[in-house]
Amino acid sequence: MRWFISLALLLIGFGATCPALAAPEVKLPAPLAQLQAPPAERVELGRMLFFDRRLSGDGTMSCAVCHDPQRAYGDGRALSGAYPTTRHWRHTQSLINVAYLHTFLWDGRSESLEQQAEGPIHSSFEMNLHLDFMVEKLRETPGYPELFRQAYDSEITRASIASALADFQRSLIVRDSPFDLYLKGNPDALSNAARSGMALFYGKANCHRCHSGSLLSDQKFHNTGVGETEELRKDTQRRAARHFFQVQMGLERSDRDPGRYAVTHNPEDLGAFRTPPLRQVADTAPYMHNGSIATLEAVIAFYNRGGGEDPDKSRLLQPLELTAEEKADLLAFLTSLSGTVPVVGPPVLP
Repeated sequence: MRWFISLALLLIGFGATCPALAAPEVKLPAPLAQLQAPPAERVELGRMLFFDRRLSGDGTMSCAVCHDPQRAYGDGRALSGAYPTTRHWRHTQSLINVAYLHTFLWDGRSESLEQQAEGPIHSSFEMNLHLDFMVEKLRETPGYPELFRQAYDSEITRASIASALADFQRSLIVRDSPFDLYLKGNPDALSNAARSGMALFYGKANCHRCHSGSLLSDQKFHNTGVGETEELRKDTQRRAARHFFQVQMGLERSDRDPGRYAVTHNPEDLGAFRTPPLRQVADTAPYMHNGSIATLEAVIAFYNRGGGEDPDKSRLLQPLELTAEEKADLLAFLTSLSGTVPVVGPPVLP
């Protein structure tokens, strides 16, 4: 199938329902590439670690608490869960298709899945466990030393723990959504409404300016004007966690989320966040880095207005003037981006 497709040709047979016929020729992405599967024994070991609450300081938290397989590896909350007596200040992102990402977390401060895997474990307001103590705990847990020898032919180390967690996350691939099937050559995989929405996505709505490529993310950082919430302004525990993070990143305390600026210290990155991939987006509400938008309909309305009011907002965002029918079609397309989530249950732990 050729990926340069005229929108006029795309809409043959139902073009009258979508005013985007005059849009220029666009390039649809190739289907998501088939990646080499990680070694099965490392994936299984990573699954055990993912569910093991002993990787937290008091034995109450695990990766799966905030990345619930039943919720497309998010948690369904506006703001992430946190270590007891603390509160988080950002929204949990889904782990679906993280194997395709170049950087991780909303601000991109982790450059590998292995680095990302260690971050929440030692974070004071997430799992709160010293990484060296984690190694000693697992070395003294009957069963784990042998599993690590089988998977890595070595004793337990920080690096092998992070590697196993990363390989489990790399196994969380979804490539069978209606949109994927359409890209692979099945013209009937998308409904008429979804195809009209796809034309808008790559045309009038300009979603593809940031949500590009096979992952539907340019993997760059943009300020879309998402405002702060009252909860983040007033909740003293969330404020304390954010201020702690800012100081750790070499910044002044602020009641504004610095976004990518925390990593680069470049003023142009203030309030900018990595474009989230849109695979499985219909199953991962609420939305935005602070969970401030509850539904996909509200997200569409937000961008239809041209985003938020932040003076540093990206110039890419302009009012779209979508009609009610166009917004409904765009929603149908976004819904078509969901496939079969690889749901796994808690394993029997050592």
